Amino acid sequence: MTTSGRIGTSWTNKPGVNRVLTFLAAGCGFGHVPLAPGTVGSLPGILLAVLFGSFSAPIQVGAFVLFTLVAIGLADRAERASRIEDPRFVVIDEIAGMWASLLLLWRLDWPVLVIAFALFRAFDVWKFFPLNVFEGFRGGVGIVADDLAAGMLVNLLVRVLLVTGWLP
Repeated sequence: MTTSGRIGTSWTNKPGVNRVLTFLAAGCGFGHVPLAPGTVGSLPGILLAVLFGSFSAPIQVGAFVLFTLVAIGLADRAERASRIEDPRFVVIDEIAGMWASLLLLWRLDWPVLVIAFALFRAFDVWKFFPLNVFEGFRGGVGIVADDLAAGMLVNLLVRVLLVTGWLP
């Protein structure tokens, strides 16, 4: 095993690697949109939900969990590299949260996607109780947790709307 000659260094501290990891945390560039990066950054979450929606539940959940763990690591790395607490350009948390809002729903048609997107963005912006509790967490977990909680709450609400027939 090769170790660095300096304490606290690793392959992830190299400038090129930092740029790649930060680019991924920015949702492959979606986070650098000047107007409403969180809203634009949520869109890939819809794509992931639709792409994985046809797979079995274990595959959907496994892919989602794996993505979420990677999102936590990338968000943490981007926060440390930028030295900004919960940087605005980091939208991988919005991607994970939006995916959570659609995870395992039995319908992924336009009305469901639009309602889930609108609710997720509203919940993410307002961060009412209990969502605001997660903002106290530090690092990548803190960046991602409130969006996951918002997504899970939206998922539950959309399920209620579907079961009761309130969603066309």
